[in-house]
Amino acid sequence: MNISELKLNGEVNYYGMTYIILAIDPPIITLKRKNNSGDAISINYFELITNPSFHAKRSIKRFIEKDNSVYFSVLDSLDEKKREEVSKRLKIIRPLLLLEKIKQSHFPSYVEFLENYKDLLKENENPEKIKQELLIERVAIKYSLSDRTIKRYLANYRKVAHENPAYGEEGLISNAGAGYKYRNDNKTLIINHPKHPEMILDQIQIRLSDEYIPIIKEVIENDYLTLQRKSKAKIIDLINIKCSINGVPPIKPETMYKIFERISSKVVERMRFGTKSINKYEEVNRGFANNEALYPLHLVEIDHTRMDIEVIDEKNGAVKGNPWITLGIDVYSRMVWCMYISFEPPSANRVRKAIQQGVLFKNTKELYGTFNDWEIFGIPHTMQFDNGPEFNNRAIKRLVDETLKSNIRFRPIATPRYGGTIERLIGTINTQVLHNLNGTTKSNIFDKGEYDSTENALLSIENVREILTKYITDIYHFQKHAGLPLDCNLPMTRFHEGLKKRGLPEFIESEDEDLFKVSLLPTLYKPYTRDGVRIDNRIYRLNSLSHLIDKREVKYRVKYDIDDISYIYIKPPNENNYVKVNIVNPPYETVQGMNAYTYKLLLKYLRDKGELRRNKIATDEQILQAKAALQKDIEKMYKTNRKTRQQLERMEWKVEVTKTNINQKEKVNKDNKLTYEQLMANAVKIFNESSDEN
Repeated sequence: MNISELKLNGEVNYYGMTYIILAIDPPIITLKRKNNSGDAISINYFELITNPSFHAKRSIKRFIEKDNSVYFSVLDSLDEKKREEVSKRLKIIRPLLLLEKIKQSHFPSYVEFLENYKDLLKENENPEKIKQELLIERVAIKYSLSDRTIKRYLANYRKVAHENPAYGEEGLISNAGAGYKYRNDNKTLIINHPKHPEMILDQIQIRLSDEYIPIIKEVIENDYLTLQRKSKAKIIDLINIKCSINGVPPIKPETMYKIFERISSKVVERMRFGTKSINKYEEVNRGFANNEALYPLHLVEIDHTRMDIEVIDEKNGAVKGNPWITLGIDVYSRMVWCMYISFEPPSANRVRKAIQQGVLFKNTKELYGTFNDWEIFGIPHTMQFDNGPEFNNRAIKRLVDETLKSNIRFRPIATPRYGGTIERLIGTINTQVLHNLNGTTKSNIFDKGEYDSTENALLSIENVREILTKYITDIYHFQKHAGLPLDCNLPMTRFHEGLKKRGLPEFIESEDEDLFKVSLLPTLYKPYTRDGVRIDNRIYRLNSLSHLIDKREVKYRVKYDIDDISYIYIKPPNENNYVKVNIVNPPYETVQGMNAYTYKLLLKYLRDKGELRRNKIATDEQILQAKAALQKDIEKMYKTNRKTRQQLERMEWKVEVTKTNINQKEKVNKDNKLTYEQLMANAVKIFNESSDEN
């Protein structure tokens, strides 16, 4: 993924011509044609980078799409052990990389150094005054390495970063064992979790006959990676006993010791020492809210809640209930960084979508006709979450740590005050917007009184999404905020002033947005058999990948989108690209655009009716029949069962409920419903009155 950043003296392409950046004074950027004596031009930075002709100058295009292939970073082709090694080396040289930026007066790097590397400073020592040689000495002492080793890491990183700054980590990949890795007699030993066989812990290469692999695999999983912590000598004895039972010669101890060394140390410690090892590998920085955010996107708080409003079906007026909203706020400026509204309950997928919306351009003028642009976008330095499982999971951690190269912090448990900024935003949206709209449920039964939310519901989920987008973009960002300094108390003003201090944020260019979305997809490992790749009773196959057919023990890295099950991406071995593979069974046309939730419901329906065995693939005809039958059942429940309506909202195909299935109250509401323009006019009037009172 290419992450772009505008810098002084940097080059950009604009309307087919190359310009040099002369000055950055947010929100204005001054440009001058390269090798041209003409006048300089000034332009709003948001208008510049969202212009279709704009491209940041870079020497390597990392992503290409050709013949179903999408090119990714070479880091994605590494096994877990190699990937951990790169992360470790990057962590070692990180303060040295920050020092380079500090010398260039890069304020965010100065702040990050003080936040994370105070142990490398003497009391009252200013990092701007430290020489690189001295810092290398201190880093070497901290990690018990030689100065020479650290200089080699740094030189290798700079060599790659010189070509493309976003991929310096590739220079940290170790070449040790590379010759052995590609030997023809290599066998892959896949180590699974003993209690969760679907979970792959590690994959290592060994050079032993096929009959040894299941024996070693069984003993390592069931005897070595356990809290009993049996000695390696005991494990070797158990393996050789099983070898004797199976009539194969024993394995030499030195061979087994080499195999033990190849297993990820992180996996070994987690499985053999349990919770005692978690803090070592999953360090969680808590209590960040005690520190002040020093610049825009220094800290973004993210949380979600049920909305205080009931919404209706836009086609027939039936009330669906209360959707969920996920919000992210920039603590420094109080600008709203992200917003995602749907009936999907809290999940890793929901968090992914919210982060995606925050990083990318919002394009609200084009989508909703706002007067202003929703200007805040890009990659935050740190994201703060609560301790819900939808935040604290491997998928989200990898998204933030590796894809965005950002940081995660969690609130201290049972201390809601640490999420005060996002909670106040949710409260403001409720009091200034939702509680003034038809269908509001207020915050509690005392505020609600005798008001009937269901009877008065008039807005669809898309109406609410549009109203809040316009409110955030055109009103909230320009309202006085009590949490900001008196001399700069408008979020938009504070944001622009902060950009002068930290510079413009790193961002994803429009042409890379689709590829960025692919990079966020979750990953799993699957075999490629004669049928293809099987995931949850679905088959994916591509004729050009027939060379991947192998034993079920050989598994490949796969990316999948739970919002569209009609395709996956698979990475062939020893390559750096993923190949897009369409579904073949059920047929592509039958499930194109269908999400995993919908497909799961259809399979459950077929099984409940006795028309499908658990591991059988549903046919095209069965899916169409299930859709029709499920639609009839939903029609019967639709009038009285709100849960059914919310369930339907998470599906792609919508049930057309006839007018005879809508009760008289819903008919009256629909017939007497105000136009959207009238609703917006009333809402803006309420917002203005609220602002005048403040």
